[in-house]
Amino acid sequence: MSIETAALRNDLTAAARRVAAAVVAGSLTGAVIGGIGGRVAMFVLRLTSDPALRGLETDDEFTIGIFSGATLFLVIVTTVLGIIGGLVYLVVRGWLPERGRPWLFGGLTGIVGGATVIRPGGIDFTLLEPLGLAVAMFIALPAAYGLAVSLFAERFLADDSAFGRSKAWIAGLVLLLPLGFFGVVGLAVLALILAAVLLGRAAPEIASVWTSPPLTWIGRIGLVAIAIVWGAELVMDVAEIL
Repeated sequence: MSIETAALRNDLTAAARRVAAAVVAGSLTGAVIGGIGGRVAMFVLRLTSDPALRGLETDDEFTIGIFSGATLFLVIVTTVLGIIGGLVYLVVRGWLPERGRPWLFGGLTGIVGGATVIRPGGIDFTLLEPLGLAVAMFIALPAAYGLAVSLFAERFLADDSAFGRSKAWIAGLVLLLPLGFFGVVGLAVLALILAAVLLGRAAPEIASVWTSPPLTWIGRIGLVAIAIVWGAELVMDVAEIL
């Protein structure tokens, strides 16, 4: 094997390990916090709500008080969403101050996730009681996901991480394959990942621009804008519910 080929292989392996670290962190936290945690939250709300609600379907077509095949479907969906969230974290982590990354990303996912899930009307935030607990839990769950995915990803990305030294990172790449079943969006995500890896190898000077001071500040402004827009929507929805 030539020196150039060996260097290419090492570069691609290093990039693949970074992607795999984000994927594994996202899938684990998405499944546990989003999937299992979401169903536990619904179970708690069933216990605190009118018993007559048992058996009714929620806004997302899950039956209140019953663990069924829909629960497994929820875990699968939140695992895939968790993977996408892990990849998003990998993209924006360089824009977040190192010491506050977990808390900042957790705050961002709490705002965006809460604004996405919490919707006035329907059953989830009308009939379930207490409404304050429902709102709090469905803001806390995505916030906890963001915090956890950052902590896990940073640990996996560390130079001394056993994850990077072992072959466990290969499993992370395998977890990317199901994205291909999500149509154009899934294929686009896979294509962007491949393009980013190849760009980083072919033109590292261009790839380094992503974390340059000017683009970092532009990225931070963009993240703040996202937090403000989605935060305003979340506040209005919560105010209408409560």
